[in-house]
Amino acid sequence: MKFNKILVPTDFSESAQYALPYAVDLAEKYQASLHLLHVVEPIIAPVDFAWGTYSYPDIEKQLSGYVEESLAKIIKDMIPKEQVCESTSLHGKPWREIITFAREQEMDLIVMATHGLSGFSHALYGSTAEKIVRKAPCQVLVVRHPDVKFEMP
Repeated sequence: MKFNKILVPTDFSESAQYALPYAVDLAEKYQASLHLLHVVEPIIAPVDFAWGTYSYPDIEKQLSGYVEESLAKIIKDMIPKEQVCESTSLHGKPWREIITFAREQEMDLIVMATHGLSGFSHALYGSTAEKIVRKAPCQVLVVRHPDVKFEMP
């Protein structure tokens, strides 16, 4: 096995932070670069009595600032200084953007958490992690937070 580029998607959840040291350890072992990625989903709101996307420039500007600050804080606090690490934020559906980014950037491995901030939407749309495992162009390591328990449906 040889990993040169490791992608770490994050939604800033506790589970995502728990998965990060696994990626850092693998990056150190294989002398790979790390790439943090956060995907901002479009804001869905009722527009003229129909559901659709709508642009909220002030909210999106504040959110963009929060995302950049949060990515910088992760790099400062959780990534060793000698580790090569880049960060990117994208807009769209997380599973689709993560897969596209991994393909375009020729990632060798994706390290991510099993669960994030999705909540009830998992029941409606399925897990981001599940979609990435099925469709990723590279290997995927899915890390389960010890507090996340599986419950039979």
